[in-house]
Amino acid sequence: MSLTITILNQSLDQKISAFESLTDYEVRETLLAQLVRSELMNLRVGNAHTKTRAEVRGGGKKPWKQKGTGRARHGSTRSPIWVGGGVSHGPRSNVNWHCKINKSARIAGLKSIIKDRLATNVVYQMEANFNFSQTKVAIPAVAMIRNGAKSDKQTVIVYTTADKDSIRGFCNSDVKMMNVEQLKIATLVNSRNVVFTESARISLEAKLA
Repeated sequence: MSLTITILNQSLDQKISAFESLTDYEVRETLLAQLVRSELMNLRVGNAHTKTRAEVRGGGKKPWKQKGTGRARHGSTRSPIWVGGGVSHGPRSNVNWHCKINKSARIAGLKSIIKDRLATNVVYQMEANFNFSQTKVAIPAVAMIRNGAKSDKQTVIVYTTADKDSIRGFCNSDVKMMNVEQLKIATLVNSRNVVFTESARISLEAKLA
């Protein structure tokens, strides 16, 4: 079965063949889940930090004598059981959350998500000589391709650097925009509609061939 994408025009009735190399490719859902998890982990700054009892200031003096007061024995007011004391097993900023993504795994993940979106007919390509540099032109185009998406945030536009000026009208909408050289698999997975410029589609096809 040939894979096709829809040309983004008023009628949405024109289709062209694309990504022929993915015709028999099997979607690897488990790998996609792993890649999404890895990308989200790599976004973690990891700056949450709590102090232990050794790092909290004060508490050097024993609050009261060991015996004779009728109260429980304590050696420091910086104990984790005291208000204002240290924290036991809290987050530390020295944790490295980075997760390496192999190049082959990333390519396989891109193949899987593109094949899945092609199979559900939610991939579009902008017409030749398109010009969405103005918001008043771009917004109606977004509404036209919503195609069951709950919000415009579920639409992703993939472009090349050369196309950037021609699609800047989308910057005032809720659609997500990604350079074809910096695709995020997690963003594609969370999207319903994917719109390519012609140059971006050709570039990605060459990378996934």
